[in-house]
Amino acid sequence: MALSTLPALWERYSAKEIADSVALALQSILSADFVHVSLSVGQDEGPITATHGAHGQMPRDVTGAIQLEIKPEWFHGAGRPQVMSNPLGRGSAHIATAAIGLGRSILVAGSSGPGFPRETDRLMLSIAASNVAIALQRRQVEADERRFVALVERSPDFVAFSDLNGGVQFVNLAGRELVGIEPADDISNLHVVDFVSSSDQERLSNQCWPAALTDRRWMGELNLCHFKTGEIIPFLVDIFRIDDPRGHGPMNVATVSRDLRRQKQAERELRRLNQSLERSVELRTAELMAEITERKRADERSRELQSALSHAGRLSVAGEMAAALAHELNQPLTAVANSANAALRLLARSGSMRTESMREIMDDVAGQALRAGQIVRRLRDFVTRGKSEKKSEDIETLIREANAFARTGFESLEVSVNLLFDPSASHIYVNRIQIQQVLVNLIRNSLEEVAKVPQATIDVATRRIDNKEIEISVADNGRGVVPPVVDKLFQPFVSTRHDGMGLGLAICRSIVESHSGKLWYEPNPGGGALFRFTLSSAEPTE
Repeated sequence: MALSTLPALWERYSAKEIADSVALALQSILSADFVHVSLSVGQDEGPITATHGAHGQMPRDVTGAIQLEIKPEWFHGAGRPQVMSNPLGRGSAHIATAAIGLGRSILVAGSSGPGFPRETDRLMLSIAASNVAIALQRRQVEADERRFVALVERSPDFVAFSDLNGGVQFVNLAGRELVGIEPADDISNLHVVDFVSSSDQERLSNQCWPAALTDRRWMGELNLCHFKTGEIIPFLVDIFRIDDPRGHGPMNVATVSRDLRRQKQAERELRRLNQSLERSVELRTAELMAEITERKRADERSRELQSALSHAGRLSVAGEMAAALAHELNQPLTAVANSANAALRLLARSGSMRTESMREIMDDVAGQALRAGQIVRRLRDFVTRGKSEKKSEDIETLIREANAFARTGFESLEVSVNLLFDPSASHIYVNRIQIQQVLVNLIRNSLEEVAKVPQATIDVATRRIDNKEIEISVADNGRGVVPPVVDKLFQPFVSTRHDGMGLGLAICRSIVESHSGKLWYEPNPGGGALFRFTLSSAEPTE
């Protein structure tokens, strides 16, 4: 009778109060020296304990001693009488146990007196354990229900329950607000079809609802209708069947549906932005194509200007050498005229011609004419614009021809020009005329610088840098370049000569860079100027 009244008292009790209550009640009923209760109510919490004796609640050390004596096998139902160290004094105590059945929860009663536990003691202990288990389970279910209700009510989605026929039983607060139903409005006379727009009602009745009942779930988009404003609201609807956990078949149909208005708005905005981006990309692509076309035209104009400037530079050098070239051409042409006059005199002197003498004279005429032709052809090749094609050129032949042409007009100058060739650097990939123009400019600059230097020397050398590049250098022992001019040496219209235009080195650097190389100046360690430039190496042609 006493035990049967306890569950009603425990409705508002905490787990600690339940433990104290059952321990106190059993202590008054059983012929035991103490009753110990240990409840495990949370996975992350320690056990809730209570121990009562004849004189009330026992100290913590007694409770701790009993807790340490509890064996794992005691949690498997009502156990046989056991013996443990007496927590109240010396000797042993006979005990009875009853597992509560919720985790590691148990009732332990003990006495040092003879005959304990009696059958009645064990029965009372089991009844109390059952009552505690029922109370704790009810508390757990109620707590789960409260948490579930709080979760549903706090959800921003539309959450609702109905019977199997579609009669609405529950709609959460967020769902009511979404479709315009006041919290106090009665929904018991509403059907699930009433929530859907007229365009989707037939689909819900004939497709969605049967699928949820048969297949236990249907998910897709449906349009709901606002009860007050009539607004059509797109929802992602999840309809599912709830079955009785005891196996008695379906119980309810529920839905958790999400308002898609913001998502649809975001999708429309994203499509608008994509379209805008596509238009921007098209416009920018058109602009880039126009820029690329214009850049190609500018590059073409730049190449044409560079070619024209290079041509002008060669004309300038040729102009500087005009007097020397006229003198050089005058010698073979004078020899041709003298030989022709000698032949005429020989023919007039006698009617009979000496074949051998005439052959010698004519051979001399042909040789001198060929020499004049070579001089003219060499000048024409240097001055002509020519084509801008690049090909593999023999570096030694190229440098020797440039050196011979550069020294025109400086024949009387006592200067030693040393040509130093690296055997591993035999061929370069260049436009021959343009690179010869660079060499002619550099060598002639050096010749002018050493014109008044005793024991003047100029070294033209080649050197392989790596598998891809070859370096050519022109060094002299002249005065060198004064420091204020060094930083501006390759700028147009900067010259170290009083009568120079300052275009030669600028043209040279432009030509070298158009060959993907570099041209730079550095002081010659032995005194004078040193110019170096790099070019791409090439394989010899057949």
